Amino acid sequence: VDLLIPSLGASARYPGYVAWCRKVENGYRIGVAFTDEHALFGARMGEQACRIERYCRQHEDAEPTPQQLEALAREWVSRHASEFSHEAFVAPALD
Repeated sequence: VDLLIPSLGASARYPGYVAWCRKVENGYRIGVAFTDEHALFGARMGEQACRIERYCRQHEDAEPTPQQLEALAREWVSRHASEFSHEAFVAPALD
């Protein structure tokens, strides 16, 4: 499978494969294993960028300044970047 993150541009494409699949109430939850460290790193950075963007939208005023957006992004990183440690992404996610 290819993980695409269009909001990051056409080159935000990360190859991987379905490593596990679990049925849940509304469908399926899957785990993706990426084909190499470069794809894993890109996917991790892409997810962080998307989460930072969402965080900024949730906390922004009517028209935030670039400085306010940068402060919000730094706040998100200080609170959540540790959730994206290398170990969290390479360790098997199966119960």
